[in-house]
Amino acid sequence: MKNFWRKAKEALREALAPSDARCICCGDEVFDRLGFCENCLKEVTFNNGKTCKLCGVALHGEEDYCGNCAFEKNYFDRCFSPFCYDGAVKKAILKLKFGKIATNAKVFARYLAYCVSKNDVHFDVVTFVPMTKRARKQRGYNQAQLLAEYFCDTMDIDAPVKLLEKVKETQRQETLNKAQRKENLVGAFVATTPLDGKNILLIDDIKTTGSTLNQCARALKKKGAKSVVCLTVASREEKTAWEIEEEV
Repeated sequence: MKNFWRKAKEALREALAPSDARCICCGDEVFDRLGFCENCLKEVTFNNGKTCKLCGVALHGEEDYCGNCAFEKNYFDRCFSPFCYDGAVKKAILKLKFGKIATNAKVFARYLAYCVSKNDVHFDVVTFVPMTKRARKQRGYNQAQLLAEYFCDTMDIDAPVKLLEKVKETQRQETLNKAQRKENLVGAFVATTPLDGKNILLIDDIKTTGSTLNQCARALKKKGAKSVVCLTVASREEKTAWEIEEEV
């Protein structure tokens, strides 16, 4: 019976994402597993330079931590992202989130798997950032869950487990400033399962200020998680600690 349901879920995902033989940004035909055509690949920024030691965002100065991590309390232990949130990657993520192009999750999952292997990330359970039932119904799927499912398929490991519920409707984070984002998410997530001593891998599509990931990690640790490592497709570059100090 377990195999039946696994195959049924795989068939459903394939119906949503029938092929990855086209560029996930512009739709042109591609002939390799990179997911981007030659032109769009020129717009891709890989997050493979110096990064914040905690949240993994790209850094360009001498600091070890970005402005957020230098001044704010984080409940997650690390965060990794294979891409920076710009150019072709940004367009492809927006197509996944709002354009119902679920194929993109399948391609991005391969990059997530590579990122985890490259950074030697250890975990016991894979989970994902949840949506409210209303939001999921409107979109048709939870893109974070799709990413997690394809990631587990790629890694050939157990399927992701839903450990979190989003219990409060919130405004879209991208419409808010930093302070509003924090307030917007207070009390929005609860963990539903005891996690005594478990190391959790938490998957989402984008890390901006990290407020969503932070509140999810907080909820997971309240239930006893030993560690929470976050994995997102892309991260948005943040101000450095020095830039924030100059603004104060």
